[in-house]
Amino acid sequence: MSLAKKISDDVKSALKGGDRKKLSIARYALSELKNFLIKENLERDVLKLSDNDIIKIIKTQIKQKKESLDFATKAKDQDKIDDLEFDINYLKDFLPSMIDEKNTTDIISNHITENNYENKDFGKIMSFLKQNYNNKIDMNLASKIIKNIFKE
Repeated sequence: MSLAKKISDDVKSALKGGDRKKLSIARYALSELKNFLIKENLERDVLKLSDNDIIKIIKTQIKQKKESLDFATKAKDQDKIDDLEFDINYLKDFLPSMIDEKNTTDIISNHITENNYENKDFGKIMSFLKQNYNNKIDMNLASKIIKNIFKE
């Protein structure tokens, strides 16, 4: 089942089941997919979106929700925090499982060692990761790991 179909089905099941929280985030995700189609001037059928496009859109949504979560945490707004955490967890279900921090560090360290990379080769390392581990490694985490390796 495609990710777009799953989101569309979630909207329908949440409507039938009366689950307002799930309905809200599923509709939000679906509207973001439709906005992407409009922005890219594509046919208006979300079911024709590739899973890679959907993953990219979902990642952007999660990033936005996390930023809002930071503000809600600073404001100590527990209701907003709970809602945002629910939304983030819902959206994360659409992402492929990520490689953990230890394995990410191992992959990066091995690649740096094999190619005798230095600090100036940061872009080459990130390019390798995007080509071989896109949507499997958190690129923000990878960036921090690379910077820490070259600090040592």
